[in-house]
Amino acid sequence: MDPELQALREARLAELKNKSNGGGNRSSANDTVSSIGSSIVGYLEPEALERLKRVSLVKPERAQSVENYLKQIISGRAIRSKISEDEIVQILNGIAREENKKNETKIIFNRKNDIFNEVSNLKENSNDDDEDDDFFD
Repeated sequence: MDPELQALREARLAELKNKSNGGGNRSSANDTVSSIGSSIVGYLEPEALERLKRVSLVKPERAQSVENYLKQIISGRAIRSKISEDEIVQILNGIAREENKKNETKIIFNRKNDIFNEVSNLKENSNDDDEDDDFFD
């Protein structure tokens, strides 16, 4: 067996043993709280914090957007009570809609038939003008 592969396997096994002993679980929970931001944790209900942790695991950029939004609200002193899970879901839906609007593309087809029809209409209109002109008659 390749010695590098064996070393990687042993390192991974040691890492998994550390996590199963409980040492890794605490740091992992602290990492998610620190990734969410200690400045907003006090303004969130436990369910909302849990939801935001799960979102940060799946889509960290979206969780960061929610965090930035909450920081703006907190700095503006617009919060009167703790933020619930339902409010976090509403914020997430709003951010998702904004991202979809930014990523939405619009395709416009100009078909040749339409262009030919416009040109023929122009020619017909110009012929009508010539019939009305009696300059050379």
